[in-house]
Amino acid sequence: MIVALDGKDWEDVLAVIDPLRTTGCILKVNDLLWARGFDRLLPDLSVYGRVMADIKGHDIPNTLENISKRLLLNPPWAVTVHGSGGEKMIKSVVDVLKGTPTKVLVVTVPTSIDLVTSKEIYHRVPLDQVKTLAAIGDRAGAHGFVCSPQEVGELRALYPNKTFVTPGVRSPGVEVGDQARVDTPANAIQNGATHLVMGRQILGAKDPVVEVNRALREELKLA
Repeated sequence: MIVALDGKDWEDVLAVIDPLRTTGCILKVNDLLWARGFDRLLPDLSVYGRVMADIKGHDIPNTLENISKRLLLNPPWAVTVHGSGGEKMIKSVVDVLKGTPTKVLVVTVPTSIDLVTSKEIYHRVPLDQVKTLAAIGDRAGAHGFVCSPQEVGELRALYPNKTFVTPGVRSPGVEVGDQARVDTPANAIQNGATHLVMGRQILGAKDPVVEVNRALREELKLA
């Protein structure tokens, strides 16, 4: 499981990640990377577990190459880049991080994008765009994809050896918030997800550790 530490100050994050260390969860950060700085946050956070640097990079290849070099001193478990940035951009990140343990994960279509918005932006349904961006990422040598649990089954069939990270995961009865393409943890894993992202449901719980262990035990039958 990946716990999204979004919209939190370092002091707030510390209060959560120390007890979460016992769960083995991967720690996903995005805005905090920019607020605290790569060189400072990555080594500090790595003390508490594996780190997913969710930068969602999307720029010219040279810019992404330079950003990726910032990761070399403290390589995270994974880094994210947008598939819509193109094959050359993705490959620039893959090449910089070659030889490190860092996985380059291609973000396909964000889980907040519903059918109407997908047709407005991409002129196609989400699944078709997800498959197109995944193919670009595969050609560039990416190690896996970020997609909603609604598309992960089809992608897993196409790329069985890749890593599949699925946000938009909610336990039954939990408010979906701003997410449009969602499913339960059990269904996401059954459909092919290798890693689940859960943020607000975990951080908003009275005891985040208890909530993680409950989801693992009751929904995923893993603990």
